Amino acid sequence: MGDAGHPGASGPPPGVAAVGAIDIGSNSIHLTLARVRDGGAIETIARLKDPARLAGELDARNHLSAQGIERAVATLGRFRELAAVHGAHLRATATAAVRAARNADEFLHRAAHEAGVHVELISGHDEARLTYRGVRHGLPKLADDRILCVDSGGGSTELACGRGERVSLATSVAVGSLVISKRYLMPDPVHPRRVRQAQADIAKALAPHLAVVRRVGFDHAIATSGTIQRVARMAKVLAGDSRASRDVHGQRITAEAIDHVIERLTAAPTQAHRLCLPGMDPERADTLLGGALIFQALARGLDIQQWQVSMSALRTGLLLDIWQRAVASTVTAP
Repeated sequence: MGDAGHPGASGPPPGVAAVGAIDIGSNSIHLTLARVRDGGAIETIARLKDPARLAGELDARNHLSAQGIERAVATLGRFRELAAVHGAHLRATATAAVRAARNADEFLHRAAHEAGVHVELISGHDEARLTYRGVRHGLPKLADDRILCVDSGGGSTELACGRGERVSLATSVAVGSLVISKRYLMPDPVHPRRVRQAQADIAKALAPHLAVVRRVGFDHAIATSGTIQRVARMAKVLAGDSRASRDVHGQRITAEAIDHVIERLTAAPTQAHRLCLPGMDPERADTLLGGALIFQALARGLDIQQWQVSMSALRTGLLLDIWQRAVASTVTAP
């Protein structure tokens, strides 16, 4: 999210010119450079993205391919150079795909020595916690309400519940859009029987986690990720809104609308058919169904009738975390 907005906030403290967050996800590697003001407002300087699809670079033995590592390291080098131009305090984190990789150490070593980027391999719990922080920051009107925050990426789905700054539940499930698509929906043509199998197995994987969410409770269900953003845009186009904006932050999408998108995706058996669907994002045409099925299962398992979409998530949480650390080091420096 570009600027969470707190009018009148003072500028950043001396020595904290900018902060940068690199998110090495299963679908993409993202860099966000920003300035964070004292009141918490985030002013975005630049955003870069490489659709590296690291989850797709994992072989049958869960080793990242040499090509995948090479591309990712090169991307990190470019991102570090841009961060250096702005004098940014940089933090890089890796999530599900690298967590799953048996040769993760090789990737982390090369990132440090070739790209000059120290990559922190964070747990699913920490990923959920940081995502919760980013979501809560981007939706300040819900600050005092109990929220369920769901971030479904390519390799995993994070769930967090809390009120205000207190996180009462943070957990991760190894189901994501790329994982589901590779396991059940590829290669084309997609068959309804395989979709039904995916639905059943997603529900089974989520069930124990949803039982805990129900016990904790929530008042609002917040959905974030590239998947839900694109499903929300597609739902609006299918509903006849030809002016659907790319900015869907704060927009609400019903479970029924998600079901309708899934029906249209299931009825499009090949990539060529999916690319012809109104509102389709070509970059996600082969994995959007897999991701949408996860949100469908969550809605059914938790009786969620409506989601609120957030474009503020993990990287926003990282930016705030980096900024606070930078401020602390500035204050404590001799």
